[in-house]
Amino acid sequence: MRTLLALLLSLAAAPAMAQAQPPATQPGEELWDGVVAVVGDTTLLRSDLLLAVEAMRAEGRPVPTDPAEYQRMVQQLVDERVSDLLLIEGARAAGETVSDEEVLASVEEQIGQVRQRFPNEAAFNAALAEAGRTPESYRAELTRQFADQTLVQRFIRKRVGEMAPPAVTDAEIRAFFEANRARFGQRPASVSFQQVLVRPVASDSARAAALRTVGEMLKELNEGAEFEVLARRYGMDGTKDRGGDLGWFRQGQMVREFDRVVFGMRPGQTSGVVETEFGFHVIKLEKVRGPERQARHILIRPEITQANIDAARVRADSVAQALRAGAPAPELAARYNTPDALRFQQNVAIDQLPPAFATALEGATTGTVAGPVQVDGPTPAFAVVRVTGRQTSGEYTVEDQRERIREMMREQRQMERLLAELRRDMYVSINL
Repeated sequence: MRTLLALLLSLAAAPAMAQAQPPATQPGEELWDGVVAVVGDTTLLRSDLLLAVEAMRAEGRPVPTDPAEYQRMVQQLVDERVSDLLLIEGARAAGETVSDEEVLASVEEQIGQVRQRFPNEAAFNAALAEAGRTPESYRAELTRQFADQTLVQRFIRKRVGEMAPPAVTDAEIRAFFEANRARFGQRPASVSFQQVLVRPVASDSARAAALRTVGEMLKELNEGAEFEVLARRYGMDGTKDRGGDLGWFRQGQMVREFDRVVFGMRPGQTSGVVETEFGFHVIKLEKVRGPERQARHILIRPEITQANIDAARVRADSVAQALRAGAPAPELAARYNTPDALRFQQNVAIDQLPPAFATALEGATTGTVAGPVQVDGPTPAFAVVRVTGRQTSGEYTVEDQRERIREMMREQRQMERLLAELRRDMYVSINL
């Protein structure tokens, strides 16, 4: 779903466009408004399509001048908008909801990012005026768009989660790869390595203070407070603004203590206090999908001091010495509670490594031990790695992309199935 944001970002990147005259009507465009499509109780107007075309021009995307090509583009836009409306109507019918607090936080963040593209508030307001919007109408438009997008994302996640993954054969994967080989580009140079992650440990007094906060939060939860609301108020990690939502994950992607609890829970159940090296968690299991779980959590971190960080660095130095002396990396990773998903990194593109990692691994050959490397985050940690392989750049093979293609084709088929079910159950009329 395209929003006014795309248009404003284009104006910010190329201010001269804001002074341009409105573009001439293209072949096939109409100056009068009218209903192009009806989906359930929602209508798609011709003016909606013209606004989408104007956004394309503002982004510098080509708009066909040939009448036949223009009509094909319009048909594609209509198909996209009808799919969007099907999903929105489906989400509303399914009773999906989104809180005003959640939408407001996203809107404010997005407006702040757009404002930064302009030299001052006056320039921002001028760009809005050129786009036919006031600050108030722009905020209202973004609010509606973010609310719709969040509803749709939750609806898709729920409905797709109920579907059995469609089969994708190796022959289909190979055919897709051959037909789209150019899209994959060149395989970057990459490195594979084993990793041990060492995190700072909080003091006893800091742990006690954090536990008091956990107790206050649990008291509110037991008195009927909503888990999502408490996650936004108390949470101390990146899931806070999502109400503690961790999305879908498999066993081994979380640290051992977290895994042990969440994979023993039933949907709707809330855990007690779970301590990991990150702090104290309270977990709510939302859904189960085969080997996957969808959960929320509230994380309360004990205060970490510089002395705690310095002690972690010393422990990481000891890990590096042990690895160089031949100690098995998996055993050290287990000892320091390194999450399973981080213990072995395979074919990581060198140009996508964090700068500190790229520097530490530059020129490192198989068997080299590098680090400690500081891993920045809410609390610094230290990584020690043993290189297990390097791969030069070159053309991708179907083996390189096999699982990526399989997942893409599965998602595409699940979405096609969902849209077909919605079309079957909902009134749709298109009048071009």
